[in-house]
Amino acid sequence: MRPSYREPLREMQEEKQFVNSLSGQRCTAEQFLADSQRRAELREELRREPVPSRRMHRLAILLAIATVLSTFWAGVGAWVPDVVLRLALLQESWMPVRRVLLANWSDGLQFSIALMSILVAHELGHYVLTLVYRVPSTPPLFIPFPAFSPFGTLGAIIAMESGTADRRQIFDIGLAGPLAGLLVAVPIIIYGLLHPSPITFAPAEVMDMGQPLLIQGLAAWLVPDQASAYVLVSNKQSSPLLMAGWVGLLVTGLNMMPLGQLDGGHVTFGIFGRNSYYVGVTAFIGAIAFMIFTQVFLFSLMLVLVLFMGLRHPPSSNDARAIGLPRTLIGLASLSLPVLCIPANPIVLLPI
Repeated sequence: MRPSYREPLREMQEEKQFVNSLSGQRCTAEQFLADSQRRAELREELRREPVPSRRMHRLAILLAIATVLSTFWAGVGAWVPDVVLRLALLQESWMPVRRVLLANWSDGLQFSIALMSILVAHELGHYVLTLVYRVPSTPPLFIPFPAFSPFGTLGAIIAMESGTADRRQIFDIGLAGPLAGLLVAVPIIIYGLLHPSPITFAPAEVMDMGQPLLIQGLAAWLVPDQASAYVLVSNKQSSPLLMAGWVGLLVTGLNMMPLGQLDGGHVTFGIFGRNSYYVGVTAFIGAIAFMIFTQVFLFSLMLVLVLFMGLRHPPSSNDARAIGLPRTLIGLASLSLPVLCIPANPIVLLPI
């Protein structure tokens, strides 16, 4: 966020105006204390530094570089990088690592660049609006997950200062990220469907990935004769671009769940205000029921973290500010994204 430069002359003038407003009139002790408190709050607001520290920016850059490397390694390992490392340990040799690097370095680059483009667009959607609305926040902080993750990352976060944005601003900031990410993810998926290019070498066929409704719908529209192949796709058959789009949709769908301080929680808070808590509770119970019914517990850790952070959205600087009918309709439509972007059974492990 741009720094706010404050001239000492401005503060002196405001002090003079404040003193002049008190001169020539009598005021009670309560009025004097109230005015003093108001003045102290104004000074604190003027002295607030909205710019993240240089240390935070350095951390953001280092995390971004680490995430690029970890997603590159995930793509090189055909989304089963742990298998490559286990083979290296069993053979007591780096040959399995060397083999996948030589065979898949181009695929790894495609996957990393495509996935990072989606994630960067998502986070910039949030971050740019925090700058526009002058809401203090951290820069995007990417979360690398090297070595064992099939995707190489857990996404990214932006932490905003609580209570500095009103209800409409929270709605806009929350929804901007998923929409920006989709604007990048959908063209990548379309290109991946029209130009299928499976991974060059897969050390093992370890998992099938269920495809979300959005990818299945695009496949039925663009390649109807091959649409049946895009219900379950193994790591050996998947292409780098399609896999990047798959991960991008998964991140978008999970973030748009109407829970707590997730993007979907910001959207429902904008629409329903404090009543969004009941929407979150209903969604949380529904997610648990779905996991029990399907016996798919892949996202149980995420639900535990959401429950730990709380299902109730914190208050804004102005909860009474309405978002208007257009935003309400767009927000309600966006709540369908978890259904469209999250596969019913994301990962099916295959016997080795």
